[in-house]
Amino acid sequence: MDAVSLTRRFVLCTTPAQGHTAPLLALAGRLIGEGHDVVFFTTEHYRDRVEATGARFVPFAAAYDAHDLMVANPERESSSKRGVRGVKDDLRRIFIGPIPGQHRDLRAILEGFPADCIVVDSMFFGALPLALGPRPARPALACIGAMPYASNSRDTAPFGVAFQPGTGPLRQARNAAMNWATKHLVLSDIQRFARHRLAEAGSGVSAGFPGYFIDLQPKVTDAFMQETVAGFEYPRSDLAPTVRFVGPILSPPAQSFDEPPWWPELDGGRPVVHVTQGTLDNADLGRLVLVTTRALAADDMLVVATTGGPDPEPLRRGLPLNVRLERFVPHDLLLPHVDVMVTNGGYGGVQQALANGVPLVVAGDSEDKPEVAARVQWSGTGINLHTGRPSPAMVRRAVRRVLDHSSYRQRAQALQAEIAASDPLGTISDTLAELCGANDAVQRTETKTI
Repeated sequence: MDAVSLTRRFVLCTTPAQGHTAPLLALAGRLIGEGHDVVFFTTEHYRDRVEATGARFVPFAAAYDAHDLMVANPERESSSKRGVRGVKDDLRRIFIGPIPGQHRDLRAILEGFPADCIVVDSMFFGALPLALGPRPARPALACIGAMPYASNSRDTAPFGVAFQPGTGPLRQARNAAMNWATKHLVLSDIQRFARHRLAEAGSGVSAGFPGYFIDLQPKVTDAFMQETVAGFEYPRSDLAPTVRFVGPILSPPAQSFDEPPWWPELDGGRPVVHVTQGTLDNADLGRLVLVTTRALAADDMLVVATTGGPDPEPLRRGLPLNVRLERFVPHDLLLPHVDVMVTNGGYGGVQQALANGVPLVVAGDSEDKPEVAARVQWSGTGINLHTGRPSPAMVRRAVRRVLDHSSYRQRAQALQAEIAASDPLGTISDTLAELCGANDAVQRTETKTI
């Protein structure tokens, strides 16, 4: 019997955010459909969705359940929680701080469920102590890149500054200087904090670990599968050999949706603009959604706005006549009608737009959103407004430019074709089968040695 046809055991681990958890939920469904056994380790808030896939759910301990820190809330909306300070705060509390607890509970899972492979999203660090330990002592380990690829490179500036890449001598000198400064100055405290947390988890890295903390996942996992196509990511001459571009794992088709009364207007002949702040950074819709509705109020176009969670009813009074506001509209049904999408730059939503050939206007300044916006700019698929709180004039000029210049749609359609040619879940499944087969060989060798 070959490795692909064997029943395997997988542990899937995710950070508590929709964009990080949804792709692995889709993977869980795929693996279970292939006859494998899956345990899913994340926060209690995802229990129903995990169990709907057929996977066995194991919750994070309350001591490190950071779900309420991830979802939109007034504290994270404040300007002090954006920029470098906000990034550091998130790294400490949400991603690096829980490593010891996550690792302890992951080891407990493995004691009762001897997995062939662990799969994590790119911001779940609880498996790093295993990855940094002896190879025969752990299962195969794979990572799904659910955000823009973050590792340092001679060809890119540090992740977070959202600068355009470059391979010329001046750009490479800039990149080298900024990468050094980020590791040794700007984020040196985070580097030390990560070292301490990993040592506390028993990884044996108290004296240090290889390179920069942000670089660890591609260096120490057996496979790093970036959830996009190569055309949407900066080229790197020093890309880690573990990295494969598998294509975006798109939202599944809507199972049921009651079309609102205005739905026929989507085919009314005027341009359709969709504006969204996604499902995470949407506590203050005045940052982008309401700005866009004001910006386009006098234009002959249909504006479809979604809140991504907040109740739209209190906001409907006084909206311009060309605006239709809903809590949620399935992207697979809406985007085929859309001419421009205005967004704060959620990674999954941007790729959903590109999968439909829709060009973008991006205004984001939280989490990884500036880096998503920078890739939209680099790929030529839209306009980066370089702010998370644009003026109505900025939004209107950008939307008009995207509508008036066909190059943006042409580039979006080029990526649409590249995405259509990808098979992310199939590629990931095949890669995991390869890893499990290789892991069998490692374990056999270790048994013989003993």
